[in-house]
Amino acid sequence: METQKPYFIIDFDSTFTQVEAMEELAAISLKNDPDRELIIEKIRQLTDLAMDGKMPFPKSLKARIALLSAKKYHIQMLVNRLRKRVSVSFARNKNFFKAYQGQILIVSGGFKEFIEPVVKPYGVNPEQVFANTFLFDKKNNIIGADETNVLAMEQGKVKLLRQLKLKGRVIAIGDGYTDYELLASGQAHEFFAFTENIARPLVIQKAKRVASCLDEILYQEKLPMAISYPKSRIKAVLWGEPCYEAENELKKEGYQIYKVPANANSSMMSKIKQANLLVFHPAVPYQKVLTEMPTKQLATAVWGEVINPEFSSHLALSGTALISPAHSHSRSVAELALLMMLNLFRQKQEELLGKTLGIIGYGHSGSLLSLMAANLGMQVLYFDKEERPPLGNAMQLKTPQEVIRKADALVVLMDKTYLGNLAFGLREIKQMKSGAILIHLSYDELIDSEAVKQMLEQQKLGGFAMDCLSERTFKKIRTLKNSYITLNERLNTHQTTTNIANAVCKGLIDFVNTGSTSLSENFPRISLPPLQTGHRFIHIHKNVPGVLACINSILAESKTNISGQYLKTNDEIGYVITDVDKDYSESVLQELKRVPSTIRFRVLY
Repeated sequence: METQKPYFIIDFDSTFTQVEAMEELAAISLKNDPDRELIIEKIRQLTDLAMDGKMPFPKSLKARIALLSAKKYHIQMLVNRLRKRVSVSFARNKNFFKAYQGQILIVSGGFKEFIEPVVKPYGVNPEQVFANTFLFDKKNNIIGADETNVLAMEQGKVKLLRQLKLKGRVIAIGDGYTDYELLASGQAHEFFAFTENIARPLVIQKAKRVASCLDEILYQEKLPMAISYPKSRIKAVLWGEPCYEAENELKKEGYQIYKVPANANSSMMSKIKQANLLVFHPAVPYQKVLTEMPTKQLATAVWGEVINPEFSSHLALSGTALISPAHSHSRSVAELALLMMLNLFRQKQEELLGKTLGIIGYGHSGSLLSLMAANLGMQVLYFDKEERPPLGNAMQLKTPQEVIRKADALVVLMDKTYLGNLAFGLREIKQMKSGAILIHLSYDELIDSEAVKQMLEQQKLGGFAMDCLSERTFKKIRTLKNSYITLNERLNTHQTTTNIANAVCKGLIDFVNTGSTSLSENFPRISLPPLQTGHRFIHIHKNVPGVLACINSILAESKTNISGQYLKTNDEIGYVITDVDKDYSESVLQELKRVPSTIRFRVLY
């Protein structure tokens, strides 16, 4: 026997739409009124009093209408505005409205005149909209509401549902006290306090179930939804230097946000274990990140460059995408190197003109620095493990030793792994010109600070500069003579912080929403459009032959039609995106998870 579908009683203002329609109508009708903002604020206060159960609804409604000064033609302008302000989670779950057509009722203290045209594209017909109606005078001014309408009365929603006598389970969804009353009166079996657009503490306090989006409700009710997992359940942890821009962007996406300091205690560290998304600062050692690796992690992002291939590889083989802001801080690093060089040469009472700058690591920062130095009259020599075209007067040498021996100022920007050994130590410093300066802008572990101290004392080094990533290193070397020591200055400009936040958040959000890996360091890079209909499967596997054929064989046997498919590999893993245009069975998912060499499989939509 088929189970009867439940009824969904959905509020309109601040639930179906992101805004309160009466406030929007006032903003339109009072466009040229000098007291516009003051009147809108009064309307907002009256709305909040009614929605928090502190003022009788009829009194609040009457007072708000009196403040409007609106005409009939303003309503169409309002409709156009509201169509663009449908709640994000409602807009992406149009299929839910289609599947439950006839079971969804919009019950609102608002007005049919603007509600019906907004909800109609979602399959909600006029007979399923229960709301107030406006009264107009002969000049089409809005002068009130039809007070005989039950929804203009106190406890109007409760009285309406008593009249409807719905048979079956009733689920109420709304942000206000009038929505909670449906549960309190026994007219609804469940009530979800809806907080996607506004969170009313008094309503949340009374509600047993709270939902930050429609996906959360559908997930709890075990109903089909547009995404496979509610964003409100995704935990994003910022580990290390907090950043308002990143925190704000991830919070806007709907994730739960937790901030953990770099030197977190054990109780704070438990948050990391629960993370689905992890953003960590370079001050946190890679080994510590691996040790505390979350078990349900989708992606990790580093607040800077990734210089440890082993770390990147480990994440890839565990099915975790590593997002990097790529070159977001290149300009800041180059400018800091130039500042340090100017400072150290000025201490020696020397100028840059005619000096030779050596650069180890000619990536984006190194190449930018070479242009700046050339414009100041320096000759630039560089070494990079890859062939990189020179900029300005720069010349690429075949070995790092050649660059080290010839430089008056040496800037180290290496990105290679140190594998437990120091990459720049006593041997390298002894190869430098006597009195040359050394600027280290790679990771702390890549420099032998004891060798630096010894060579400074012996005046082999004419000066030393370093931007430390960890406070421990900074405290250890900050008193070195003839030195310029900073702590995390490379990431400290406003532009860099903003650039990194934008890149990191874009990389994480795109990966979660579409499966795109365009900013990934360890996954094959694919840019994917959002899927409008159907379902998207993501399959991560070891890069061995035959996996794609196996995936397609499983889908063919289950008669699942493929509407789009993408495959890309790197040295370690293969990344397969498969879009299908029909419903699938749980058994198909289990078979796809059992494909040989599978690392991770997930359903995105």
